[in-house]
Amino acid sequence: MAYQDWLFKDHSSGWRIRYRRDGRGYEVSQDGHGWHPVPSVTQITGLLNKNLHEWAVRQVVEYLKGELVPGLVLTPEEVERILNGASQAHRMASQAAASRGTTLHTWAEAYLKGHNPPWPEEEPLRSMALGLAEWWEGNGGNRLLSEEVVFHPGHLYAGRVDLVAFLGGRVVVLDLKTSPRAYPEHLLQVGAYALALREEGLPVDGGLVLALREGLSVAEVPLDEAAEAFLGLRRAFDFLRALKAIP
Repeated sequence: MAYQDWLFKDHSSGWRIRYRRDGRGYEVSQDGHGWHPVPSVTQITGLLNKNLHEWAVRQVVEYLKGELVPGLVLTPEEVERILNGASQAHRMASQAAASRGTTLHTWAEAYLKGHNPPWPEEEPLRSMALGLAEWWEGNGGNRLLSEEVVFHPGHLYAGRVDLVAFLGGRVVVLDLKTSPRAYPEHLLQVGAYALALREEGLPVDGGLVLALREGLSVAEVPLDEAAEAFLGLRRAFDFLRALKAIP
């Protein structure tokens, strides 16, 4: 990996963090020479992501609904085509969802920095953006940090926070999701980010998950409980990784 492919951050604890420009992969060092990978927050919370399996099944079902008609006689070649399409349905839907998520995050970051980006033209992104802007302005939000890389030196994990803001008299971590609602793993993500930010001295005292797919849905995160649950999952992550290393 070329040096220019990494971005760097010096942590208040003395550690140095480097992470890839594409947002994947975190490594840390105490001397700037020996680098060690650490898991990301989303890698760890991925242990809970059973919703993803249920979602993938739904994509296959929806694909088959569009291909299968009662009474339709299929040739062996058509059966093979439909089965191949069904096997790829979740990947195609995932790529589309990832693209929407990236576009929304890029727009939201520019908007929250006061750059007045143009409104997305396509749905559902336009509705998502309008919903976020209406909520933000209605609550008098004031951005403190966006797309900030965080690291916890005691528990050795890293991640990137969508937004930290002064909102309603509190310093709040906000996580933007292009899902219809907040899922348990989203709450744990916010707890993990808040724990890491507090380690850096930022007095975080609130957390919100903003789910944008079907109109704005705001979920308040019980930070202390979510952080405690995340640390339990962090230990489970190491346990499972150690099991895989056993011959």
